[in-house]
Amino acid sequence: MAGLFISYRRNDQPGFAGRLADALEEAFGRDNVFRDVEDIHPGDDFVLTIQKQLGRVNVMLVMIGPAWLTASKDGARRLDDPDDFVRREVQVALESGIAVLPVLVDGALMPTLADLPDAIAALARRQAFVLSDAGWTTDIARLVAYVRPLLNARNQGALRPKRVAWVVAIGVLIIGLVALIAMESRTVSSRTSSPQNSPEGAALLTGRWTAQVKYDWGDVHDEIFDLRLENGEVHGTASYLQLARTVEEGRLQGNRLSFVTHSQEMMGDSPPREQTHRYRGEVKAGELHLVLESRGGLTTHTPVEFTARRVLK
Repeated sequence: MAGLFISYRRNDQPGFAGRLADALEEAFGRDNVFRDVEDIHPGDDFVLTIQKQLGRVNVMLVMIGPAWLTASKDGARRLDDPDDFVRREVQVALESGIAVLPVLVDGALMPTLADLPDAIAALARRQAFVLSDAGWTTDIARLVAYVRPLLNARNQGALRPKRVAWVVAIGVLIIGLVALIAMESRTVSSRTSSPQNSPEGAALLTGRWTAQVKYDWGDVHDEIFDLRLENGEVHGTASYLQLARTVEEGRLQGNRLSFVTHSQEMMGDSPPREQTHRYRGEVKAGELHLVLESRGGLTTHTPVEFTARRVLK
């Protein structure tokens, strides 16, 4: 089952699309990456095949080159045609609620709301990712790191019932064994592990958290934090402007929490610039009390304070 769909115009940087597909297939496997030039066979209904594939993926990369916005046919811009295949792909993806990530190549700029038809105007509000020739390897590595948790979330949700039952049974057995080992450890020694490495530390942090964040420019967004603790290191994703970002440099020391994420900031005709988001705070009374500092983008931001609460299953 394909998990990632690459949308692109055949007359707008098809070479970049093939290069990107090769890199993603190496990272995620050929069966998890879909693009029409290879995956639609002679005699297939193009529209039905595209719609079927979009119903089976949870991430779309919209490759935007210099001609993506202005490509025309018979004197009219393709994007203004409701039957334009690229417009239809993007519209279906946006309406379905899957993750849609614009990918800018060959120096292309992110379209504005005014540039796009109303049916796909929401694309202009999605965070863009830039792939450059000079930094291709680094850019691809960051893109793969960003996309991987989105694909993993889909795979985890697609477990068959029987497999889920086995996973639950094994999980219960493991929990029982961990409990027995813990009881034995307490009878043998009074020493305790540090909070960040202990099961108590993992239980303190691991799980899904939500927060309503009011950013310093006034917008309010519901953000999601999927976090887990492994050997004292914090991993997972933290959304910024409702897009999941990979957690890096995550640490839990006692009840003190810190981690970093990255995004691309766009403004007008200026080239995009990477932002670094540093989160720090503490786990207290079953809540995450955090301060967010964003640096390195095109604008200056003041620190933002907010509280995240655990999502109960």
